[in-house]
Amino acid sequence: MQDPPPARPLGPDAEGQWVRRWTSPEWTQVADAWVGHRLVELGRRISGVPVTYRARFWSVVRCYPTVEGLVWLKENNPGHRFEPALVAALARLAPYDVIVPLAVDRERRWLLTDDQGTTLTHADVADQRVRCIVVRALARLQCKILGRVDLTEYDGMVELAPRAAGDRVRAVAEEWSPLQFDPELLKRAARAADVLDRRTASLSDTVPLDLELNDIYPANIFAGRSTGVLRSRFFDFGNALRAHPFVSLHGFLDAVTDWTQAPLSHRDRDELHTTYLTVWRDHLDADPHVLRTDLAATQALTNVHRLASWHRLLPHADPVELRSRAEIPHNYLTAIAALATD
Repeated sequence: MQDPPPARPLGPDAEGQWVRRWTSPEWTQVADAWVGHRLVELGRRISGVPVTYRARFWSVVRCYPTVEGLVWLKENNPGHRFEPALVAALARLAPYDVIVPLAVDRERRWLLTDDQGTTLTHADVADQRVRCIVVRALARLQCKILGRVDLTEYDGMVELAPRAAGDRVRAVAEEWSPLQFDPELLKRAARAADVLDRRTASLSDTVPLDLELNDIYPANIFAGRSTGVLRSRFFDFGNALRAHPFVSLHGFLDAVTDWTQAPLSHRDRDELHTTYLTVWRDHLDADPHVLRTDLAATQALTNVHRLASWHRLLPHADPVELRSRAEIPHNYLTAIAALATD
């Protein structure tokens, strides 16, 4: 039997309503009972002491030992309440590309899964060969599910068409008062919205709005190695939007530069773009030049999508959570505002 990993330290939102709820004896007792019942239905049982591995105001993850291996329970903030049902739908369509739930409680926003091993390491992220494997797997997953999931069925799913991105940024800049953010930052963000309008105006309709996973981060990608060749399996879809799927690739490439602390070379970036777009070209029988132009145009949307996902958490946050995590939307808005120099 494998023991759960040690709990991660609580963050600055530890005194907020959600972390206090998720670390309370009352929540823990109910969650443990639900997991126990679901495992019994599968002929399994909890065989050791569970650990609440991580609690942040957007989600909690609790780990349970069983004889057959670790299992994980996740509950989301209501702003990301669609994730368990979405994961179940994706698992039916692409069971070898995403995590497959053991159980889902849609009303409670609970998702129970088996442990999937290790995620991508820093060495993986620095390896161009591995990066190509990941972006090819991402494109194949996106093409496999394209048009097959009715995202209107998932309560809380946000739609953000590329040409609406500028208006979304303007709305946020008007909503967030100068008391919350630097007035100059808000002005630059409003000017950046004009840049977004220009960049998205030329986008074709070759790739329709669909699931934009919006968090293709190395720590959200399991790295199966049992066959001797790395196989990617994606998870953590709470930030997903109905939007342009290409933005998922840009999010991953941003994470690569963040993890390696170095920009991608022109040659490596071009190879990754080509690897990704080749899958889309073959699936859609589309003009490669149009796809490449669209890919370039969607790069500016990455932080707009991150901000949109964060924004739907805010109605469910208390003042402690808003104040303690204010740097996250601030960073997104700052990155968007940088477009104003164009």
